[in-house]
Amino acid sequence: MRKVVITLARQHCSGGLKVGKRLAEELGICCYDSEMFRLVSDDQAMHDNRVAHDARIKDTHLFDVAKETFDEHPDDELLEKDELLLMKNMFEYQSDIIRKLADQESCVIVGRCANHILKDREDTLSVFIHAPMDFRLRRASSIHNLPEKELELYVRNTDERRASYYHIYTGGNWLDTTNYELSLDASRFGIRGCAEMIQKYLKIRFPEE
Repeated sequence: MRKVVITLARQHCSGGLKVGKRLAEELGICCYDSEMFRLVSDDQAMHDNRVAHDARIKDTHLFDVAKETFDEHPDDELLEKDELLLMKNMFEYQSDIIRKLADQESCVIVGRCANHILKDREDTLSVFIHAPMDFRLRRASSIHNLPEKELELYVRNTDERRASYYHIYTGGNWLDTTNYELSLDASRFGIRGCAEMIQKYLKIRFPEE
């Protein structure tokens, strides 16, 4: 397969992260998720090189790319005390990492506005995974021990935070399907089916030369 980067945005508890991980495994490439980006954004852990030994990161290019990017960003940028400036600097730092990863390898990148950051690249496929609320609540109930009303509020609030984050840094609407090349309903296709659909589309979108 030629080099390709799949960016994957997802509604909370739609199964999008599982789709991303399954897709990456089947393609034999790395999947980078929000938790991994959070780890490489920990300034003290990066200073101490502790992140390099994390089981999720040590066999990937992420630490080396993050370390290079970290060294390029002055400490006063990453340690800025003003919350708004801190968020802006962190977004720029993570965006630099995403661009460098996209330059180096085929991979799946989950969240972090990656579809917007890489929108001008010809080797990128942007995907949005969504599902009806009842489907997502069933998935959420197996993870979070909350009453039904609180569970739905939690799911909706998580989506709202993601939408707000996306709007702040891209100016766009996270739920606008025109921001993505492919949009899949996980309740119809399932985790395996979504991964298969993306792979079928990849063969059409990026035919072997």
